[in-house]
Amino acid sequence: MIKKIWILSIFIALGLSAQAQSGRLKNNPRYDRKPLDFGFSIGLNYIDLRTRTLPNLSTELPGYYRVYSETSPGYSIRIISKLRLGDHWDLRFSPGYAFTVRTLRFDILNQFTLQRELVERQIESSFLEFPLYLKFRADRIGNYRMYLLAGPKYNLDLASDEDVEDDRVFKLKANEINYDLGIGVDIYFEFFKFSPQIIYSFGITNQRVADDTFLAQGLQGVYTRALLINFTFE
Repeated sequence: MIKKIWILSIFIALGLSAQAQSGRLKNNPRYDRKPLDFGFSIGLNYIDLRTRTLPNLSTELPGYYRVYSETSPGYSIRIISKLRLGDHWDLRFSPGYAFTVRTLRFDILNQFTLQRELVERQIESSFLEFPLYLKFRADRIGNYRMYLLAGPKYNLDLASDEDVEDDRVFKLKANEINYDLGIGVDIYFEFFKFSPQIIYSFGITNQRVADDTFLAQGLQGVYTRALLINFTFE
């Protein structure tokens, strides 16, 4: 929560600064009139897993109590290509690479010792990402311009263990569809544009692999939820 408040405070401060800039000379005033433009972005990601267990878990699968996830910060790199659709609209294709590590912890009963224990499964993912965004830009104020973006994203996990035959591995599917929503601000400099942005990503497809392992049997679905903090340069 503190992290989200801190990030929101930055965007509010940028918005107030933009109003103070309204009377100043604009950097690169014709920049947004380019029909095509390219750039790149680097960023941090917090890609978590939302799990949905069986409705009556304790009775349907005795010895299976609960499951929860933990995520570690990862990184992402993207290439940006932009097509201008109008004064306020852009179409953006931003293929890239993202790395992350997630941990699932299962609270279960050990079938051999009959003791309750926490079992961990670490899931390392290396995604090829293919997002397609529609970007809406507000009116430019000085050297600042707020924007919103949204669109679908296809992920291919190169590190997926979907086809691995090992009961010690918790498997997730390699192919995934997400829907992204984001907010950011374009900051215009003399020779380039810098844009910090926050994107929230919703996984649409169920990533659970339906194998015969005890850990997978207690789950109906596993879905991705992600917070992406990107810094773009165009």
